[in-house]
Amino acid sequence: MTKNTTNSQTTINIIGIGSSLLILLMGFFIKSNSLKIIGIITGISTGIYTQLASKKLEQDNEKLTTLPESKTIEISSPCLEIIEEKERDLEIKENVIKYQYLEDEKIIKQTIDQFSKYSTLWLDTETADWDKPTKRLSLLQITANPNDLTGESVYLLDLLDKNHLIEYFIQTIMVNENIQKVFHNAPYDLRFLGGKDRVNNIFCTYNLSRKLSLEVLGTPNRQLKTLASYLCGFTIEENEQGSDWAIRPLTEKQVKYAAMDIIFLTQVHQKLEDIYNLSTLDKNELTVVNSQETINTNPLNFEEELALLLTEQQLRNHQKSWVYYQIRNEFRLDLEKLKIIAQALGYNERWAYYRAGINPPNNQFNQQENNHQNMQNLPSSSDCLNISESAILFRINRTYSPDLSSEELYNITRGNWVLRERRENADYAFAVYRGIIKQVYRIHSWDFSGVITNGNERYCFEGEIAEDKQNYIGMNVAHYFPRGMASSTRYVNC
Repeated sequence: MTKNTTNSQTTINIIGIGSSLLILLMGFFIKSNSLKIIGIITGISTGIYTQLASKKLEQDNEKLTTLPESKTIEISSPCLEIIEEKERDLEIKENVIKYQYLEDEKIIKQTIDQFSKYSTLWLDTETADWDKPTKRLSLLQITANPNDLTGESVYLLDLLDKNHLIEYFIQTIMVNENIQKVFHNAPYDLRFLGGKDRVNNIFCTYNLSRKLSLEVLGTPNRQLKTLASYLCGFTIEENEQGSDWAIRPLTEKQVKYAAMDIIFLTQVHQKLEDIYNLSTLDKNELTVVNSQETINTNPLNFEEELALLLTEQQLRNHQKSWVYYQIRNEFRLDLEKLKIIAQALGYNERWAYYRAGINPPNNQFNQQENNHQNMQNLPSSSDCLNISESAILFRINRTYSPDLSSEELYNITRGNWVLRERRENADYAFAVYRGIIKQVYRIHSWDFSGVITNGNERYCFEGEIAEDKQNYIGMNVAHYFPRGMASSTRYVNC
């Protein structure tokens, strides 16, 4: 830059001096004083201009040479990083297809092999012929990426009538104890994926949700879509579960529904883990604080616990039944304690006897009630109901009380029942006490309760009061339970 400046100054000087001398010579030659004066002025002007131009070039040179090199790096380097990042993103996106639907058997087998390399998988199934005793696995949804909200890493394996591929998946994935398989309501899916006796390392988010009360979860039930909506903020669209999964090709709605189920599962799993860990942490911290401060280190007695629960029930506007279920988890309740609870909640004393599984004393009032019930249990042409709907009758003789709230009656009716696959065919659930219908519910779905008794799985239903069947309440269905029948459930038209 300095060399260029010097050359410019020399050029300007030569031009200026040459012009001045030329004008002066012309003035002497023609004897003109005016040209002499102009030549002198031109020389002086050229000198002044040369100095000014030289200073200007020096100033510009100083500005250019003092520009920090770091600023140039700060501008150009991020641009290069952004370009490289975009190129990487483009390279990744070119190899991704949203919720990849696979039908080709060779590709399905290769995909199963790829998934066998992961330590954790999230899975769900869709079954064909859901309304028939013999169901078929139609679709298997699977992902290894719990952070994908787009469906790009979700694979839908079309396994309808591909039993050899189903068996290959069982042997490669389900039996492998090094791979954790995450389901929601796992026992249902396992029926189509090897059975609970063959598979290893199964994790069920439904069972995890049962470790938390509905009050803690803030949800009305533990269904996957309910948890996804309440805990994760998903908008739940039209349910395609009851659609025909035996048809081919599947509709766009069905495919989207299947892919979203896996996304729901991954997000609900993470959210439940967070809530459970937080609740455990809170309990541990409370224990440490109480231990350090030596404040009431002894557990509360029954009366103190009941008083606290009653206060919390009023503050939070919980149902009365909430108090009973909370204290039942802390204390072994005998008849005397149940009487205290009944009095505190404003229930009749008979409620305590029913909860304890003891027949109330045969005083005059109860004898009149029993006579009235016995008269009701006698079938007559006016109150005997012949059920035409597909339904399951649930006898709640040991848990029913006239003082039950509608919520309590629903909870003891939906209960934990040992039921077979026929339950899926029932549209209604009847709450029956001593042969008399106390309520009718419309069944929406069935969930595994997480309890297995003598190898038998117990189930509970999700539903609502059947408003169009309220005229059935009070009618007699005792003839569906012949004398000597021990079962508490009875299938009708299923």
